[in-house]
Amino acid sequence: MSAPSKLVGFIRSRSARIVLASSLFGLSAWAFAPYFEYRIAPSAFINAELLRVTAPIAGRLTQDLPRKGQFIARPEKVTLIDSMAPDRRHLLDIERQYAASKDNSELASKQLDEVLALDAELTKRTEAFRAAMVSRLSHEVEEADAERNGCQAEAHQRTEVGARMDALVEAGTASQIRTAEAHAIQEATSTRCRMAEARFQRLVGELHAAQDGIFLSDGINDVPYSQQQRDRLIFRRQELQTLLLQETGRISQITAEITEERNRLAHVDHYDLTLPQSHVVWSVAASPGSAVIEGQTLIDLADCGRRFVAVELPERDFEQIKPGDAAAVRLIGSNEWTEGKVLQVRGSAARGDDRLLAAQIPLANSGNITIEVSLVRGVTPADGNGFCDIGRTAEVRFHRSSLGLGHTITWIWQRFNSDNHSPPQTVASE
Repeated sequence: MSAPSKLVGFIRSRSARIVLASSLFGLSAWAFAPYFEYRIAPSAFINAELLRVTAPIAGRLTQDLPRKGQFIARPEKVTLIDSMAPDRRHLLDIERQYAASKDNSELASKQLDEVLALDAELTKRTEAFRAAMVSRLSHEVEEADAERNGCQAEAHQRTEVGARMDALVEAGTASQIRTAEAHAIQEATSTRCRMAEARFQRLVGELHAAQDGIFLSDGINDVPYSQQQRDRLIFRRQELQTLLLQETGRISQITAEITEERNRLAHVDHYDLTLPQSHVVWSVAASPGSAVIEGQTLIDLADCGRRFVAVELPERDFEQIKPGDAAAVRLIGSNEWTEGKVLQVRGSAARGDDRLLAAQIPLANSGNITIEVSLVRGVTPADGNGFCDIGRTAEVRFHRSSLGLGHTITWIWQRFNSDNHSPPQTVASE
């Protein structure tokens, strides 16, 4: 028998047909086995939240604007915007106030120095005047004392003359008229002595007052003109010291305001942005060198470090999947599986996600739930290749429990029986 005839005979043999049928059954079992052990999502893709950067000031974009698809491996500070016309009016105003306060302070300080110099000069004049008055009054006291002593000696002599005249009158050798004249001269001398004593006492009092700085002479107040001017200068000095203190405090305050305003203008003059780590530039809404306005969107950054998988499953599995459950994730086209964890589960009637996401999550179909699965470790390295695989479809499997597996088999059996025992449909005849 020839070789082709043997091959045909082997193929038509019963053992070959049994082996082929067994292989087909085994292949079918191998293909459908994951669906009995796992819940496999019909739709899943990688997603990530976006960080939107808007222009805080109006200006012109620099050439440092990151390019679309650029991956940020480590934090990087870049200058995005240069202000074309910063508003410096407030700085100019406070600088003008600073100059005015400084001028007032310098003027008050200069006037205060002049007041102190004039006060020193008036002090010298007052001391010289007091010394001169004390010296003059001392001489006048000496003169009054000498005059008093002389008057007292003359009064003593007149007393003796009067006594002798009285004796002569008694003896009859002198007339009464001469005695009266002697007594009149004696009385005049006594009066002049009392005046000299009063003048002496007055000058002594003026001398003591002058030594204390108070002058009692005619035409002079309690203090001389120089002292009165010093008293006026004291009030003026206090006013200048108060003004100087106020202006010094205002200068300190304005200096702090100028420093703060210059720091603000330094930030407003240009806008620096620190690009966060493990992000990829998802989109760029402007070109380098173009003018932007405040609030305009510049770039969107996708967070590659916290990617997640958006999954859809039938709503009958809602009670079987809870936040925190484990899941297995594999990108389509890759053979590597990675572990994931369920973050949240939303029903089909739930409102759509309002977060700013890199990939648009479609509305859940009727009868499907939306599951968000975080990646315990990245399915691929987050190195910016292919925009960190954001938007790439994936296969996600959830482990079934024994109760859930029995429920699934029961549901398939009921569905199979309902399909086989469904009543025949009657077709209406035309």
